[in-house]
Amino acid sequence: MPFDALVAVTRQKTLSDALDDHRLAPVSWETLTAHKRAQQRRFGPSFWHRHQAAVSILLVVASPLAGALAAASGGFTAHAGVLAITGSFVWMCMVALLTGTGLVRLRAGAHWEEREVSRAFLADVPEPIARVARLLHDDVPGSRLVLGELKREFTVLDPYLLIEHDGACICLGIWENEEIVARAA
Repeated sequence: MPFDALVAVTRQKTLSDALDDHRLAPVSWETLTAHKRAQQRRFGPSFWHRHQAAVSILLVVASPLAGALAAASGGFTAHAGVLAITGSFVWMCMVALLTGTGLVRLRAGAHWEEREVSRAFLADVPEPIARVARLLHDDVPGSRLVLGELKREFTVLDPYLLIEHDGACICLGIWENEEIVARAA
């Protein structure tokens, strides 16, 4: 037909096409998975957090026990009741001091969160990773940048950057503080 060339659909560029064009190899999924596991182990919950039910029961049971021991040390005399109350009070004060000052931390483990970020966010990404992200994001219209972060409470410990397009997803880089762990090269 004479007008077929006028309505021909141009093929949209994929992430793998863009990687091939720029001779880039993404960070492998095995590397990212191994890194995520290692960081979860490294920033896992504290002993006190993992065993908080047992520790709570132990502390509650230990208070009357401390009182009974104090009473027993007094030989169950007329002042034994005062010793028992004083022993329990001293024990509870010690527990409050330990937990209140933060000497015993009930730190929860870290967890991974992913969120979409704009191109403007790349100012906070190490330059070699940001450069590749800008290049691919410009080269593949409709792609989106996804930031993965290892968070503990409100602190970001360890981020990584992905780019997604049409169901394909590749890892562009992993960094900790300003040190690059792995990047597309």
